[in-house]
Amino acid sequence: MKNKKTEIDFMIYNIKKDEWTWISKIKSGEFMYKNTLVKVFTSQTNVRFFQTIWGNTTCQVRNWETCMDTIEDRTKNAQHYAFMEKMSQDSVAEMIDKDNK
Repeated sequence: MKNKKTEIDFMIYNIKKDEWTWISKIKSGEFMYKNTLVKVFTSQTNVRFFQTIWGNTTCQVRNWETCMDTIEDRTKNAQHYAFMEKMSQDSVAEMIDKDNK
């Protein structure tokens, strides 16, 4: 017997379609979760993706639970991610400077 995974389901407001819907039913659109824009789209092979954008980083996952975890982590550790992004940008700028000399 398989253990059935419990899915989290609740109402969200689909900004693109101007309607309320269940998270389990949305196939495409956008909604806000904890002040973060979440885009939802379904591929041609009928796979649903949840996408969030954090600065230069795009997170794209296939299930809502992982998307929520990502939002929680990115919100909780915002300073750390901002520092790492700044370090990455500085490193790229240094490499470009070295190449131009």
